[in-house]
Amino acid sequence: MAEIYRSVNAAGSVAAAENERGEMLRRAGRPGEAAGHFERALESLGAVTEPDPGTHSAILNNLALTAYQQGDLGRARRCLVRSLQVGPLVGDPVGRAITYDNLGVVEVELARQSGASEVELARRSRAGEVELARRAGAGAARAAVHLSEAEGCFAAAERLFRSVLPEAVDDYLRSVLNRVDAAEIQGDTERMDRLTRHAAELATHRAIAPENALEAVTMRGTFLHRHRGRPRRAVELMTARLPALLPDCPPERNASALVVLLAAAGATGDPALVQDVTARIAELGGDPAATPVSGRRAGARADGRARDMAAEERDPDEWSGRGKSAAKTAGRG
Repeated sequence: MAEIYRSVNAAGSVAAAENERGEMLRRAGRPGEAAGHFERALESLGAVTEPDPGTHSAILNNLALTAYQQGDLGRARRCLVRSLQVGPLVGDPVGRAITYDNLGVVEVELARQSGASEVELARRSRAGEVELARRAGAGAARAAVHLSEAEGCFAAAERLFRSVLPEAVDDYLRSVLNRVDAAEIQGDTERMDRLTRHAAELATHRAIAPENALEAVTMRGTFLHRHRGRPRRAVELMTARLPALLPDCPPERNASALVVLLAAAGATGDPALVQDVTARIAELGGDPAATPVSGRRAGARADGRARDMAAEERDPDEWSGRGKSAAKTAGRG
């Protein structure tokens, strides 16, 4: 019996080690290689009679992240659904919340890819493109289904996050930002208003990572300028909050925030502010005419518990959304 126990225990150790190697490669931008390690981790776990549910769930979550990074949304979705099925129902609310949030990010991206805007539908109908309009209409219907699924996932994630706050408040913030993405696709500006305001408030918490705080403030500033037509309010918010955040964030993130500030400043007609912000962007090596960087926010998990994701989630090609609680698995009032 002892030999059997050692063999089973070794299999569990191998699974944990493969999961860690996979996560290191995923963070290094090598999702293909990372996926191989996550798959070997699952194979090793299969040799364990009663595998730890948290570990099993975490490996599936991380495999979903690599699938998302490789553009395989279907596989990412399947892995996340399976992760929720095998994971513990109690004892790991943060890890479960992250997985729900990641699944919401996938559903939003599926909606983005399959849907067509009402404006586009109307244009095609007016142009007499009946078949194209019909296909676009079918795509919009599929998008609506995905967005409905996303809302259910985000709601489940929120309940779990709120049950443990202020623990995991950083992950919760990323989930709020991911919900803004869904609201924007739906054209729900009132909900965007509430969510971006909430995110900006959460960003003041001492446990929030500077990058996430910066993204929350930038998103709120963008909303005030573009959706509310209040650029001066955006400038007031960002000029008050950015000085404390910029020193601790990567240059590309800083430049993105400053581009948003520059656009709002230009809309106010304040030439001195425009000149100051332009000079600051140039110092960071940014392009004043650039489009702000965003990506999906998503969450990786190491051993069944939540693990903070760093700057790599913010790559626009990653989950994110915009990409950890994707992913912000990935990556996102």
